[in-house]
This record gives sequence, C-alpha cells and structure tokens, in this order.
Amino acid sequence: QLQHLPIDRFERYPLWHATNWEVIDKILQQGFNRSFCGKNATMYGKGVYFARDASYSSHPAYAVPDSDGVQYMLACRVAVGEYCEGRKNALTPDFRDVTKKVLYDSTVGLLRDDDMASPSIYVTYHDAQAYPEYLISFKGC
Repeated sequence: QLQHLPIDRFERYPLWHATNWEVIDKILQQGFNRSFCGKNATMYGKGVYFARDASYSSHPAYAVPDSDGVQYMLACRVAVGEYCEGRKNALTPDFRDVTKKVLYDSTVGLLRDDDMASPSIYVTYHDAQAYPEYLISFKGC
C-alpha cells in the first residue's frame, strides 16, 4: 500500500549552511561534498551540516569572515527524508529497519528546547540531498 505523505515532511527550506569564501565556488559548481566534513565538527555524524536557524549558521565559527570581515552562508533546499538523532563521528545514519537493512536518510542534532519534530541541526550523508539556492554575504555586528 502506497502512503501519501506531504512533501514538506521530507524537504526543508530554507536550511542554512555556513561556509567561507574559499569553498563557495566549489559548492556552487559541484554541490556539497561530505568528504570535507569535520572541518567544524562531527558531533552528529560525518556528513554535511545544515542549521534550521540562520542565526546559528551566522556565528563566525561557522561563517568564517574573510579578510574584509564578510561572512557567507547558503540558503539551501535539503531533502532530509526520515531522520534519527545523530551520533558523534557516525559515517551513516542508524538503521530505520534492521531486518531490511534500510537506513535513515539523515541525522539531526538536538540543542536545548529542541525536539525531533523541530531539530536545530540536520546532517546529510548523500551529496545530492542538498541544493544551494541563495548565497548570502554579510558583515557581522
């Protein structure tokens, strides 16, 4: 039996990805590449990290200012699919169905006051799960 579920359950927009000037062209031309994971952290798995809130990604630890003090973030469409809570340094999400060996599609990080319905952090493990739609450049206060 085919289930009809709303698409917004599986896709999130916008999610925010902080970056630095040196890798923007690579992301825009080739998409996200999880082989670069771990540059900032792997607390919720070794994948590509996206934040629900732009204020989280805008922190200078993630959106590293260039020599002129300009920071960069990408507003992205992300197919999060079915997700589970992430684990430090995990290479893949956990099993969604152990008997069929089906994995979850992504993992999440829960910060204070979060729940599984609205996590702060999403981590993807397939490079094609995310599409950068807008590049935002700004100077912090």
